[in-house]
Amino acid sequence: MTNQEQVIIDENYKSILAYETRTAQIIMANVLEKPELSAWMILFPIVFVPYLQRHRRYKESTKGFRAGYLYTKEIALNTAYKLYKHEISREEALVMIVKTVQKDTKAERLVKQIYHHQIEEIKLLCEHYLALLATNEDQYEQMIIAHYQSEDNHLSFVNRLAETEKEVNRAAMATFNDDEVKVPEIMNKMENALLEQRVQEAKTFFTRGNNSSS
Repeated sequence: MTNQEQVIIDENYKSILAYETRTAQIIMANVLEKPELSAWMILFPIVFVPYLQRHRRYKESTKGFRAGYLYTKEIALNTAYKLYKHEISREEALVMIVKTVQKDTKAERLVKQIYHHQIEEIKLLCEHYLALLATNEDQYEQMIIAHYQSEDNHLSFVNRLAETEKEVNRAAMATFNDDEVKVPEIMNKMENALLEQRVQEAKTFFTRGNNSSS
């Protein structure tokens, strides 16, 4: 959690966070290749040891991926929750976001670009989460249906979010110099998997919602 961590008891908050955590796990499974263990490897230490090393790197990567994906989501959700509870004003919310993201005010230009795009993503997500919390529903799918009303409306937000996330990714990619790291390929795979996942969800949510109301 971020330094905005607090005790949360509302089911709507928990449902949104659970959705984003689940999404991180789904995308992670699509992007990161998990080493496979064959039964015969255990019999040959010379083969098994490299497998353990690859598996350890995979576990470290999954933790980093999940934390990276949830970073902006948690800041936005915690800020939206404070707004929803009338604990802060919108002006205070923006100050809180900027202070949380801009950890190094003397950062180099490329890092400041990342900060800028992360703040823009968080602002968009904050409005999204605040709208969901205000629906008085307590399950993520029902919050989406109640607020967006139609698949097209929800997809409009999904596309805006995809673009803001791409800007963050582009800014981050600019800081990589190692030719051995296939950063653009990984980012592209992640972005495509995310968009495909969200588009399919939108279809499922509103198809199910229409069927239950008919």
